[in-house]
Amino acid sequence: MLDKLKRFWNDRPLQALILIALVPRLVAVVFARGYGMHDDHFGPIEQPFIIMNYLTYWTGRVIPHGHSILYPTIHYVLFNLLERIGIHDPQATMFVVRLLHALYSLLIVVFGYKIAEAVSTRETAKKAGLILALFWVLPYLSVRNLIEVICIPPLMAGFYYSLTSRENLRNAFTAGLWFALAFAFRYQTLLITGTVGLVFLFRKEYRQMIWCAVGFVLAACVIQGSLDIFAWGYPFASFVEYVRYNATHGEDYTTGPWYNYLLLVFGALLPPMSALFLYGFFKNWRKTLLVVAPVLVFFILHSYFPNKQERFILPVVPAILLLGVIGWEDHVKGSQFWSRHRTGLRRLWISFWAINVILLIPFSTFYGKKSRVEAMYALYGKPVTGLFLVGGKVGTSQPPFFYSGHYPVTFYEINDDARLADAKAELAASSTRISHVIFYGTEDLDARVRHIETSLGVKLSFQKRNDPSFLDWVFYRLNPTHNKNEITLVYGVAE
Repeated sequence: MLDKLKRFWNDRPLQALILIALVPRLVAVVFARGYGMHDDHFGPIEQPFIIMNYLTYWTGRVIPHGHSILYPTIHYVLFNLLERIGIHDPQATMFVVRLLHALYSLLIVVFGYKIAEAVSTRETAKKAGLILALFWVLPYLSVRNLIEVICIPPLMAGFYYSLTSRENLRNAFTAGLWFALAFAFRYQTLLITGTVGLVFLFRKEYRQMIWCAVGFVLAACVIQGSLDIFAWGYPFASFVEYVRYNATHGEDYTTGPWYNYLLLVFGALLPPMSALFLYGFFKNWRKTLLVVAPVLVFFILHSYFPNKQERFILPVVPAILLLGVIGWEDHVKGSQFWSRHRTGLRRLWISFWAINVILLIPFSTFYGKKSRVEAMYALYGKPVTGLFLVGGKVGTSQPPFFYSGHYPVTFYEINDDARLADAKAELAASSTRISHVIFYGTEDLDARVRHIETSLGVKLSFQKRNDPSFLDWVFYRLNPTHNKNEITLVYGVAE
C-alpha cells in the first residue's frame, strides 16, 4: 500500500496534491461554520438574503455602491437555486456554500504547483504545492466569504499564464481574462494587472502586453461593465465610486505604521522559516519578475495607504509563500553551507511543520462568531416580530439575520436606560411586538432580565444559551474591544 502511495505521489503529484489539499478543506467545510469578520458575512451573504426577502433593498438604491456586485450576485443565484430544490435551512445552505468555496480554492494549489514547475523543478513544485495544500490558515480562509480570498485563484492563474506567455502567446490573452475576473472580485488587484503589463513593456514583450490588455479589457467589460450597467446605469460605476470613497475616507478605518503588513506576513509564514521564505521570494526575481514586481507594488502601496485592515494583504500571501519556497529550495540546492548543515535544515523544517499543524487543526475547525450565529439560528422556524438586543459590558453586535431566516425584522439595541426609554416610545407609536430578547454576556444577567421585564411589562422565558467557540473566546480575551465574542442568551416573550 505504501509503495502504491509513493508511486502515485511520484507519477501524479498534482492529483495527489489536490487530494491532500482536499482533506483539511473538507474538515473546514464541516466544522468551520459561521464567519470571521463583518465583511465575511454582511456583504456577500446577508445582502443577497435581504434582497430575496425584501426587494425594496435593491429597488431603492440611489447611488452606486463602492463594491462589485459580482460576488453577492453569485450567492443570490445560488440561494435561489437551493430554495428551488428544497434547501431552506440557513446552516444547510452555508454548508453548500463552504463546500463550493473549498473546491474552488483548490485552484490555488493547482496553479501554485504549475508556477513552481514552470520556474523550477518538479521536486520543488511538489514541496511548494504541499505547503500550499496544508498551510495552516488556507483551509479556514478557503471556506470564508472574503473577496480578498476569492480573488486569489484567478490571480494565481493569471500569474501562471503570464509566466508561460513566452512559450505560447495565447497564454498572455488567457492571463488577461483571469486578471479581469480577479478585478471583478477585488478592485485593488488592478495594481497587479497593471504591473504585469509594465513588466511586459520593460522586457519589450509588446505582443504579450497587448494580448494581456485585450483579454483584460474584454473580460472586464463583459463582467464588471455589464453588471454595473444593469445595477447603476453606466459601466464601471461601482469602481469609480470605490476609488472616490477610498480617496476621501482612507483614514476612517484601521490605520497603522508602514511596516504593519511586513510584520503580519513575517508572522503568518511562521518564523524562523518565514525569514528564509522572504529571502527566497527575491532569490529568482529575474525569472519570476512577472510575479515579484506585481506583488511588491501591491504590498508597498497597501503599506503606504492609511487603511491597513489585515485582510487587505491576503491576495498576495500565497504568491509570497510560493515564491519563497521555490527560491529557498533553489538556494539550498546550490549552497555548500546547507549541504554541510543538513541536520540544522531538517530541524528548521520540522519546526515549521510542527507549528503549522498546531495551528492548522484549530483553525480548520474554527466556528467563527458562534454565539452570534447560534443566537439567530435559534430563531429559525419560529415567529419573530421584533427583537431587543441587550448589551453587556462590551455592548451588542449586528445580528446576522440570514441565520434566523427572517427579514425584515425590527430590532432595538439596548445598552443603557436612555436607549430603553427611546425604544419604548418607538414601540408605543408602532404596531411592532417584541417576540424575543437576546442578552449579550452573563454579568448581572438576572438583574438585567428583571429590568427588561419590569420596563416592558412582559414575562421572559429562557430558550437557549450560546457560548463562543474556543478561538472566539481566545480572540475576545486578547482584544475585547474589537472581538465582541460574548455569550448570548435567547429569551422568548410570553404572549
